Amino acid sequence: MKVDIKLDPNVSEPSAVIYAATLTPELIAAIETLEKLGTQPFLLIAKKDDKSFILEPAQIDIIRTEGGAIKCYNQQGKDFVVTKSLHELHELLGSDFVRISKFTIVNINRIDHLSHSFNRTMGIVMKNGVNDYITKNYLKDIRNRLGL
Repeated sequence: MKVDIKLDPNVSEPSAVIYAATLTPELIAAIETLEKLGTQPFLLIAKKDDKSFILEPAQIDIIRTEGGAIKCYNQQGKDFVVTKSLHELHELLGSDFVRISKFTIVNINRIDHLSHSFNRTMGIVMKNGVNDYITKNYLKDIRNRLGL
């Protein structure tokens, strides 16, 4: 099979055109594979102890800046280091993730509970036991997202 790829920075979404005399089972399989590419969830590559791990967004409870590194915590509370910025991660991870401070993003499906705190902030505890604070600049957004 001949394959041509044309790169164009103005293209916002990849597309494919297949020219064939007949529709074969192999072409049907190729079409199904190509169609699935756009629906696959973002996978995050994270490191721990000189090993690389692939994490699905649903496995992540909280991502935050700690000591100059971006760390994400999975459902078991294990921490991993990621190389992407918080801004990039917030865009890539989708609507289940919400920013609670300048330094932290959480998975809203993995929030265990919230508690009132000092200085117009609110404490947040994730289902994995990791806790943080929602700063006043992000409090209105999280309240709206959670329907509070």
